[in-house]
Amino acid sequence: MKLDYDLIEDGFDDTTNVRTMTEQARIPGGGWLVRTTLYSPHHITAAVTFVPDMEMKETLFDPIA
Repeated sequence: MKLDYDLIEDGFDDTTNVRTMTEQARIPGGGWLVRTTLYSPHHITAAVTFVPDMEMKETLFDPIA
């Protein structure tokens, strides 16, 4: 199953050359996946969190893109 992610945060720090990007995707059965990725010159780290949604909201956070 392919999820459609919306970009909700994208930041870059030119002092440390670190970029963070946070996206959200609606789960067909209900709830959300929130994925945060941290890019640095030496590492890539990702964290994914499931957020239950009992009210079936249209969006969890407002997309920026």
